[in-house]
Amino acid sequence: MQDKSGKIRQENTDTRRADLISATLRVIARGGVQSATVREIAREANVTQGLIRYYFAKKDELIAAAYEAYMGNLVHIADEASRGEETAAERMSNFIKVSLEAPVTSHDSIAIWAGFFETLLHNKDMTESHERSYNLLRLHLKKLISDVLLEAGRIVSEQELRRLSIAGNAILDGLWLEGGALPHVFEQGELVQVGLECFSSLLRIDLLELIN
Repeated sequence: MQDKSGKIRQENTDTRRADLISATLRVIARGGVQSATVREIAREANVTQGLIRYYFAKKDELIAAAYEAYMGNLVHIADEASRGEETAAERMSNFIKVSLEAPVTSHDSIAIWAGFFETLLHNKDMTESHERSYNLLRLHLKKLISDVLLEAGRIVSEQELRRLSIAGNAILDGLWLEGGALPHVFEQGELVQVGLECFSSLLRIDLLELIN
């Protein structure tokens, strides 16, 4: 009975924390991090300020948790698209495609990220959260790159895989940022096409030919 009660309490805690994080993201999307006061978050979540402080010792902790949840969700969407029984090249293509289309690449997505950006370089909790999110994406990309190269009969060193994953992450970041900030500038499917071409050049493998 105690184990069951403890599990229920933990589930309730996780649910409440998730609700507070969702409310924080909505506030930040509207007005940036500076608008995400404890009072405003409490109003958005329809709870008391005391309840927020019960689950998060300080506001910076909540802001960092919201950023990590936001970035983690974007990575999760792309990660799910790259799983399955398809070839490594097809899984890489799916990862790139989902990363450069809505909802991952969208005006709302960039609006939330931009709201966080001002605090990234000046807040220790945010810096650590950003590092975890960056590593999560880069290491997943590193595994995809390794699989694609292995499928093509090429074995490269860990150092080379690290370099390729850093470069690949930079490609996706740049296209994601501009695609979300200026969606009207790009034709439908253009970002994905450019992404595939860039990765083909980076890996010296024609991904478009392999997936077609």
